[in-house]
Amino acid sequence: MLRIKLTLLTLIIGACATVSNSDVILLDSKPINAKSGNILENQLKETPIDIWERIRRELTIKIPDDQIAATSIYRERLYKNQSAVNRISKSGQRYLFHTLSRAQELDLPVELALLPFVESEFDPYAKSVDGATGIWQFMPATGKEWGLKSNWWYDGKKDVLASTEAALKFLSYLHQKFDEDWLLAMAAYNTGPTRVNRAIKKNKTQDKGIRFWDLDLPKETTAYVPKLLVLCELINNPKSFEVNLPSIANRPYFQRVKIPGQLDLMQAADLAGLKPETIYELNPGFNQWATDPSGPHYLLLPIGVSDRFITQLESLDENDLVRWDRYKIRRGDSLSRIASRYKIEVAVLKEINGMDDDLIIAGKEIMVPRGSAWADKQSPREQLYIVLKGDTLWNISRKFKVSIEDLVLWNELNLEKPLQINQEIKIFSRYERIRQDLPSRELRTMLYPVKSGDTISRIASKFEISPQKIQEWNEIEDVSKIFPGQVLKLFL
Repeated sequence: MLRIKLTLLTLIIGACATVSNSDVILLDSKPINAKSGNILENQLKETPIDIWERIRRELTIKIPDDQIAATSIYRERLYKNQSAVNRISKSGQRYLFHTLSRAQELDLPVELALLPFVESEFDPYAKSVDGATGIWQFMPATGKEWGLKSNWWYDGKKDVLASTEAALKFLSYLHQKFDEDWLLAMAAYNTGPTRVNRAIKKNKTQDKGIRFWDLDLPKETTAYVPKLLVLCELINNPKSFEVNLPSIANRPYFQRVKIPGQLDLMQAADLAGLKPETIYELNPGFNQWATDPSGPHYLLLPIGVSDRFITQLESLDENDLVRWDRYKIRRGDSLSRIASRYKIEVAVLKEINGMDDDLIIAGKEIMVPRGSAWADKQSPREQLYIVLKGDTLWNISRKFKVSIEDLVLWNELNLEKPLQINQEIKIFSRYERIRQDLPSRELRTMLYPVKSGDTISRIASKFEISPQKIQEWNEIEDVSKIFPGQVLKLFL
């Protein structure tokens, strides 16, 4: 059939992505593919298997001798702290190769590629109390200023490719603005250029130094740059911290694959032979069940599955694709009328939109699927099966392709009690089961900057979580040793 034509980018995105301007913003001075061929070739020839060694060879920014003592507090938090170092290594496995490769391709310091460790621990779902989002923690206004698209379907701040381009572009601009001082550029990235300028002007009027180390900046920013540089020290010489830095392979985790238009993410998972959650975790920029109809028209897929995905996708007729519309409710509409128009069950329509009842309001929008492929997924939230003579949980599970554990859970069954003839058994559709198991698209990680007067118990009370959890998540042994400017990770 081959009705759909699409192109796999043969270059691996982490090393040398080729993207269109409509998909991802590009650095003005150096196109995204400016040196990609040579970069990849040289990396394969010269760079070791381990990504940390690759970074060690390129580290250039040092802590001045007169600031070694002042930054000791950040060293102490990593010294002999193997669990924290393990967490660092784990968090960098998906995206570090990409941020590092883009920084090197653009002749930027490799230290910049490590900033997401400090910003978010490379969690694209992380969000600060102020609303900063993604691995690079873009505020909505700053993201918009630097070209990150954001709408109901898509949020570029969470898109690892788009946000990395925007962050490197922003940092390059700040580097020029602050007389090619990377420490000031990073400080301005964290707290804003206006505040850094104000601190510089203040010091000039007082005949004080204007290095990052000399400025009176917010506590979070004062900690921001040292934390990055101490992390670089650890990467450069983990033995001095008496820890083992778990290896990360110096190869990409994902590939970028073009798609012909809007695509249902669950259908994409089927085509790639992946669990739906894998698609969602690698494509956090998409807010809904499908990609944005207006783009970007690409998906990130784990290395090794793109060929299968492309083959499966090319075998489909265009009408076989599940697509999604935003339907604006009109006066006189009802759920049953809308469901009938789109040939979908009312129960499924409610489930898609998280509705508890049939009440709809004119002017509001709901999401509806279209395309013949939806026919395979339009079964109601549940159906009832009447137990026949000879039925067992095992043969019912085989008949409906569900697990016995699911049947027990859905129907609160006692395994020691046999099924009764005419007993009603609830069976949930495949569509419903998968949707229930997908990772939440809502906020999962909150980054909270400690303020003066804060305690672990006070923060725990504010967010209605246990103090012990905060300690566990942030590996805090002594609750008295939190400090203003420290950023705590909270899971909500």
